[in-house]
Amino acid sequence: MTYKRSILAAALLAASSLTASAADYVITASSDYSGPFADVMPNAMSGINAVADWWNEEVGEKLGVNVQVKIYDMRYDSAQIAKTWPSILSSDKPIIHLGFGSPDLVTLMKRLPNDKVPMLIGTAMVGLVWVPDGWHYSIRPTYSHEFAGLLSHLQEEKGSKLVIGPISTQNQAGFVDQVNGVRKLAETYPDRFEVLDTQWAETAPVSLTANVRTLAAGNPDVLLVGGTTAQVIAAAKAMGELDVRIPIIASTHNGLTEVAKGIDLADLEGSFSAFSFAAPERPDLAIEKVYEEHKKDGQWGLITAQSAAQALLALRVLEKAVAEVGADNVTGEAMRAALLGNTFTEEDLLGALPTLDFDETAPFPVGDIKATAEVVKNGRIEAIGSGWLAVPALEKW
Repeated sequence: MTYKRSILAAALLAASSLTASAADYVITASSDYSGPFADVMPNAMSGINAVADWWNEEVGEKLGVNVQVKIYDMRYDSAQIAKTWPSILSSDKPIIHLGFGSPDLVTLMKRLPNDKVPMLIGTAMVGLVWVPDGWHYSIRPTYSHEFAGLLSHLQEEKGSKLVIGPISTQNQAGFVDQVNGVRKLAETYPDRFEVLDTQWAETAPVSLTANVRTLAAGNPDVLLVGGTTAQVIAAAKAMGELDVRIPIIASTHNGLTEVAKGIDLADLEGSFSAFSFAAPERPDLAIEKVYEEHKKDGQWGLITAQSAAQALLALRVLEKAVAEVGADNVTGEAMRAALLGNTFTEEDLLGALPTLDFDETAPFPVGDIKATAEVVKNGRIEAIGSGWLAVPALEKW
């Protein structure tokens, strides 16, 4: 009897030790399986899940911390986010939320300071939410900063003033903001950049022939089309009709990978996609190796690289928070303090992002901001170099 009791006591002690050995935390994430980004969502969420699985095995176990990722289909819809968020707060008590874009920002950015939960998004910021002391942050600067990095690179290659022809949508504040930021770039560096009059178009234009003809008359070096995939395709078709060839600069959401689904890459020869996480085509990328070894589904590509980088930064923030407050004491406030109080190196981020530093002045990385880009070359999408493009300093516009 004594033997059995000792065995039972040992088993209970072992079980309690296992239970106590890991502090469990929840990271929640917005997804869109039934809205405009449904086609890329499996890849996006596979990036988050693969990195979290790797971190739990390789890092969390040593720290005595386990992270559970809980994904919610928000449909890229503000109403759905507003309806779901209170139950997330009460049931999950997340230490950080991984947002997916504008609906998360619009719905949550004014709530987060009261809820004491920071949000980290993978999409670029816009100047409209460039406010101090927020709880909303991005792994990326504004779209305009990202464009500025590539535009600066192209201007240096040209050796004289770079002329930019913008096409955008006037009734979409975020798309107008992209152009305003690039105009600020030209105002700041008038000897390096010139911006032609913006050609305003629908988000899904039937034709952009007249718009491209007008811009072509100003001899632009590039067309800036940061809005929709449909606009990029329409601009490329218009140049075919007019027999002109001007490189297009797009972002990620309407970039080369997405546009290639609707038009031959040969029609986009020399065109670019600008962003600020490592191009998925970059060779020997450590984050890609982690993803391939731990993914359960999905495919490596632009949206996967973005979400993997987003998840990795959140988890590196958790490591800093654990070091500062202890494995059992991490809260949303501790996460925000760790994000703002530390520098995250490119090595820490497995090459997925450049070295990042945050402070209370902006909801995106500050200091020496870096960007990168892809280009269509000989009918294939390639990364521009193996490093980062320096972004010229920009004041708020």
